[in-house]
Amino acid sequence: MTEEPLTRDNLRRALAVSGGSLTVVIVALLVSAASPSSPVASGEPVAQSPIATGRPDTLLWTQMQNVDLHINATSAMHLRTLRGQVITLKGNVPALDDPTSFKIRITAATVTLDGPALTALMNDIVFNYKGSPVRRLRITIENGEVVQHGVMHKGVDIPFTMNAKPELQPDGTVKLMPTKMRVFGGVDGFKLLHALGIHLDKMLNHLEGAHGAFVHGDDIYLKPTEIIPPPKVEGRLASLRVEGNLMVQEFVRTTDDTVFGTFVKPEPGARNFIYFRGARLTFGKLTMTDTDLFIQDADERDPFDVLLTEYNKQLVAGYTRNKSNYGLHTFMVDYGKLGKVQLTQPVGSGPAPDSADALQRRLSSSSR
Repeated sequence: MTEEPLTRDNLRRALAVSGGSLTVVIVALLVSAASPSSPVASGEPVAQSPIATGRPDTLLWTQMQNVDLHINATSAMHLRTLRGQVITLKGNVPALDDPTSFKIRITAATVTLDGPALTALMNDIVFNYKGSPVRRLRITIENGEVVQHGVMHKGVDIPFTMNAKPELQPDGTVKLMPTKMRVFGGVDGFKLLHALGIHLDKMLNHLEGAHGAFVHGDDIYLKPTEIIPPPKVEGRLASLRVEGNLMVQEFVRTTDDTVFGTFVKPEPGARNFIYFRGARLTFGKLTMTDTDLFIQDADERDPFDVLLTEYNKQLVAGYTRNKSNYGLHTFMVDYGKLGKVQLTQPVGSGPAPDSADALQRRLSSSSR
C-alpha cells in the first residue's frame, strides 16, 4: 500500500468517512510521526572463540557457579555456571575493583534471565541513549513469550504491549518475533501499521543508536554479549529456550574448557562461588600472582548475590582464611543482606574464622 502524506484536507476527509473514530485519529498520528526510511542494520556474525595458547598457569581463569550477578542495584542475571578466560582490557593486570578493566572469554556457560533482568538490560543498556523511541519498558515472560509493556515515542507517546517469541539465529543473535501488539489500550498495532504500509522498524527509527540491538521489519534482534554491563563477555550462544518465567541461554563449550577440573579446581563441596585461578589479579590494594582466590557465598541456602561495584562492602561483612598453598578462601555476604548481617563464622558449621578486622590484616600481610 502506498503511504499517503498527511495533510489537513486528507485528515478532514478521513474523519468525515469514519465518523471521527479513535482508530482514524491513531492512524493520523502514526502516519504524521513516520519518518523517511533509512538503511536497516544487519547483524554481524559472532566469531568463534579463539583457543587459548600457552600453559594454563600463564593465563587467568574464572569459574562462577549459582551466582546472581547484578545488572543494577535491584536486578540480576543468574549464572547457573560460567567458565572462561579473563583477558585484560585496561592496564597490565585485570582489576576486580574495575569491571571495565577485563573481559571474560566464555569457554562454557548457562545464563538465565527473568523479566526484571530483561527489563534492566533493555532500559539501562539497549534503549539508554538520547532520542530512544522506547521508554518505560517493563518485561515479563509468559507462556513461552517475552511480553513488553512500554511507550513508543514517534511524535507522540504511544502506550503499547507486545508479545514476541524468542528465537536463536544462526549468527548467534536472538530474534524477538512479535505475535501481537496492542496500542492505546486495545487497538491492533500491527494491523494498523501494515494498513499504512509501514513496519515496526520505521516506527523505531531502525533503532539507530541502540546498544546491541537492531530491528528489521517487525522483528527485533538482540546481540546477547553486547547488552550486558561490564565485565564484557565474548562467546557464542549454542541454544536458547524458555523455562517457565526464565529465558535460558547456553553458550558453546570451547576446547580449552578442559582446564576446569584439571588446573582450575574449586573447593570441594562448595555450591555458590566465584573462583579466580592462574595469572595475576588485583583487588583493593593487593596484587595476587599465581592467583588462587576462591570467593564463596557465606550462606549457600540461596544463590550468591553479587554486585561487583560493591564487592568490597560484601568482603568486609564476611571473613577469610589463608589456604595451605598461600591462596585465599573468602566467604562473602550476599549483596542484598548487607547491613543485616556481619558474619564471624560460616552459616551452618565449621571452625571459627577470622573477624572482619582480621580479614583486612591478613590481606594486608599477604601483599608484602
